[in-house]
Amino acid sequence: MTKRNETMLVLNEKLQTDQSLHRFVRKVGHKISAITVLLSAFTLLGYAFNIEFLYRPIASEPATNPLTAIVVLFLALGLELSVRAKQKLYSKVLALLAVLICSTHLIGFVVGNDLSQYFMLFSNVVEQDLLSGKDNSMGLNTTVMLLLLAFSLLLYIFKFPIHSQLLSFTSLCIPMVSITGYAYGLTAFYGAMSILSTTFGVFLCVSALAITANKGGVKAVLSPYIGGRIARMQMLLGYFVPLLIGYLVVRSLVNSNENSIFGVYVVAICWFIALLVVISAIVQEQVDRKRREMEKALKVSAMTDELTSLPNRRYFMQAAAEKLEEQGARSSLVSWFLMIDIDHFKKINDAAGHDMGDRVLVEFGKTLKRAVGAQGLLCRLGGEEFSLLLPSTSKDKVEKIAETILRSVESMVVPGYTDVHGCITTSIGCGAANQGNDVEYGLKLADEALYRSKSEGRNRVMFAA
Repeated sequence: MTKRNETMLVLNEKLQTDQSLHRFVRKVGHKISAITVLLSAFTLLGYAFNIEFLYRPIASEPATNPLTAIVVLFLALGLELSVRAKQKLYSKVLALLAVLICSTHLIGFVVGNDLSQYFMLFSNVVEQDLLSGKDNSMGLNTTVMLLLLAFSLLLYIFKFPIHSQLLSFTSLCIPMVSITGYAYGLTAFYGAMSILSTTFGVFLCVSALAITANKGGVKAVLSPYIGGRIARMQMLLGYFVPLLIGYLVVRSLVNSNENSIFGVYVVAICWFIALLVVISAIVQEQVDRKRREMEKALKVSAMTDELTSLPNRRYFMQAAAEKLEEQGARSSLVSWFLMIDIDHFKKINDAAGHDMGDRVLVEFGKTLKRAVGAQGLLCRLGGEEFSLLLPSTSKDKVEKIAETILRSVESMVVPGYTDVHGCITTSIGCGAANQGNDVEYGLKLADEALYRSKSEGRNRVMFAA
């Protein structure tokens, strides 16, 4: 295994670990947006078939306006389609329609001429509700929330995921304040925002954050490492504990003004904690990522020969012992050690210099790797000596692999040397591992066979007696 392959293996393991939770969150976000599409469609069906419960789940509380349901449907569909490359155009159109409706409705709050009513369906049902004293309107909070989400979707489509994430997180504040209002019984907190619209808001915000799960603050919070785990725990405790305590305290208060002030305080504290946790998670993840990368780079470096990028002796001894133990329990075939040495390497250094000697070693390592392929564990023991372990292999196959190595080395081309001094050859010694799978013993036998190969003329393969 070369240094490059080892590094790629480390990086792949890191990516798989990092992305598992991110992929899970993206899948959950996808399912939530699909559920939101269905719920918003059911809301509109409630207006179509005069089923009030579908658009006003709590009879005494505000209803979800048809205009709200339409915009929610557009955004939920847009989020669904935004992750599909071929359908991003439709997602963009839906987001722009949501921006148009919300913008005209927002302008209507200022100038009093609400052009967004031209987009509204079932206006007769809304008028009947208003005449009977029931609350049925698309309030300012809902409008701002949906407008922010529409811009967030557009930013994601135009490849600004961090900005999209920031807007989604900001818009999430609005339905969370509404939830607090319903929990505490504070009408001022949710106003005209129905419990259904609040649910839509949370679902859309979570879906919008989920599609950017591999970026920025969400990525840091979802990290499988210590920083992410701490952040997730802090966010849960930092929000729900104050919320629960606040609920118990507010329930015990009588004065409504005190309730309102305390409710604002609790919401502010909760969101401050959440924001603080996200920022600290980003910083901690950046620091921890650099530490992990340096640690893994050092580990790879300690196990790799710097010149040839092959595994070094230290890695070979550990990996060979593991291979022998694994294969010994699964195969009756013998495992073989091969000692491979460049013939007359000193003459190469003397004739062409040590720089050329290094080039020969690099090319020799590449040639061995091509000849061996994935059949065994190859390393550079040191100097011009290389070793190969062939687990659970017949003697005939070992001989064929060794002969392939001999021919490959003879045909090896090293510009500046082989064209001047002729071909390079190698000697190979082969020794079988004993029943105890002792790596040192197998290498000793192979080394003795290598000595015989050199004594009998080099450029040949010898097996230990």
